[in-house]
Amino acid sequence: MLKEYNGKRYEIIFGSDVQRDCVYLELSDRSKEPFEVLAEVIHYDEIGKVVFSCYQEEIPFPLVQWLFDEVAKENWPLTAYGEP
Repeated sequence: MLKEYNGKRYEIIFGSDVQRDCVYLELSDRSKEPFEVLAEVIHYDEIGKVVFSCYQEEIPFPLVQWLFDEVAKENWPLTAYGEP
């Protein structure tokens, strides 16, 4: 999925990692090369947990919202911090 925001191109990709036993959605800045991963959300299949990681300090909120909207479409189990 590609999206343009403030004149830059961004992409969310779905991937899987057999070694970590997970699937993930990754938000990347596609407006320059090499492509830069900004954030990712990982769903660990075996334990059923979801982890969000940011790799840049300042990611525009609409892009983070877009990433989490895509996570919601996957029906991954999201909980607030500190909840079981």
